[in-house]
Amino acid sequence: MNDKQINMLIQNRAKKKFYGHKKLYSKYAPQIPLTAERELVRLMRSYISGILRSELEEKLPKIKEIYKKERDLRTRGFRKDDETDFMIAVAAVMTEIQNGITAKTEGFGLRKKLEVMAQLNRKLTIKEWKKACKATLGINILEDYYLDDFYAEGMQQWVEYNVDLIKTIPQEYFDKIREVIDTGYIEGRTTTEISKEIRKIYGVSKRRADFIARDQCAKLNGQISRAQQVDAGLNEYIWSDSGDSRVRASHRALNGHKFSWDEPPENADGRCCHPGEDYGCRCVAIPVFEYDYINLPIDTSEEVDYIES
Repeated sequence: MNDKQINMLIQNRAKKKFYGHKKLYSKYAPQIPLTAERELVRLMRSYISGILRSELEEKLPKIKEIYKKERDLRTRGFRKDDETDFMIAVAAVMTEIQNGITAKTEGFGLRKKLEVMAQLNRKLTIKEWKKACKATLGINILEDYYLDDFYAEGMQQWVEYNVDLIKTIPQEYFDKIREVIDTGYIEGRTTTEISKEIRKIYGVSKRRADFIARDQCAKLNGQISRAQQVDAGLNEYIWSDSGDSRVRASHRALNGHKFSWDEPPENADGRCCHPGEDYGCRCVAIPVFEYDYINLPIDTSEEVDYIES
């Protein structure tokens, strides 16, 4: 069965849903898959802050002991060697921590885990697309159509981008913690004060992990959604924001408006992008089905005779 015949078959199935109109807005708004988002948040936290924290908590007692010994020597007036021994001892522990972080990041299997996350996002996004087609057109699409090479290139690019984005982050935060420890000693801070500063860095690393996960999940979802809709012959979509207080004003202004996949709208912040493409964007594209061009992966085996007769 050729594309024209498939198009005719789909039109026949969906004709009543269009009620004589050429365009039909989706009756279901596909959502960003929260299950995939939660799993990616878990992965990012484990990699970005988990590795760092486990190494620091294991080795920090050594640094505290070195500080205590140094403080005792100062108090008793025994420090005569311009603190060289102290600095060497601290540097040795920091090298242990750095080596531990390197070993854990290399053994984490980041790329493989991100590939699994991409597959999960794809699977759940397909289900959302299937719901939209069923609710709007009354048509069940074949999920298998999207499970081979349909998204392969885009998903691989997403994985590569994220590997490059996050692989060095634990080391970046380690450098900040090392600076806190060195500066803390120079300024005469107590180990308790230094530990508080380190905990703040943990908090920042966790928030960064969460932001990256949610941002990248939304971006991949938007990318897959666009590929699905364009492949199905859809040229337009309705911009839909998440409807909560965190929606930025420039995206709220786009909510409910129709746009073309060929030309991303420019928002009030001066950026041109489709839903999910802007940083931290949680908006989605509600499909606009077009009667003349609709083309979906459906089971045609039972209706070949009808089309060919």
